[in-house]
Amino acid sequence: MAEQNVIASMLDDLFKEQPIQTALCIGQNLSQYDHNQSIQWHYFNVTGFLSLPFTQRYDLGFILLDSPEFSHISNTEKSQLLVKLRDLMAKRIVVVSHLQDEKLLRSLGFTQLIDKTRYSNNFALWQFNILTYKHVPDWFNSKFWANPDNWNKFRW
Repeated sequence: MAEQNVIASMLDDLFKEQPIQTALCIGQNLSQYDHNQSIQWHYFNVTGFLSLPFTQRYDLGFILLDSPEFSHISNTEKSQLLVKLRDLMAKRIVVVSHLQDEKLLRSLGFTQLIDKTRYSNNFALWQFNILTYKHVPDWFNSKFWANPDNWNKFRW
């Protein structure tokens, strides 16, 4: 299980980057780690979340894949859970996982926050932020798609 101070400091850092009003958590209720008490937390277990209909998009999704609740879940179910959270339910996702989940998380587009070689514990922190997921390449702008200077000068 992730340390309490790691989770609290991460929530503070995420709140400083971008305001968080609503958050959902799967695996453990994290409302006690919110020092500011400004986030409206929603806690779900795995089966409750997978059957949850889409009603709103949360600012933050937090999954503790290293909690005992996830010990009996297959990689397929983990993948379904993460994809639903990534595509529908949350703008930004933080995942606390075991080291063996690295391949699954990388394949779903998550980036690693904490380098696992620096710590002796069997956990890693991952994130997915739709705003920083893919950088727009330089060629993908109107400057390269049309040349207004040549309009009505040449016949194409």
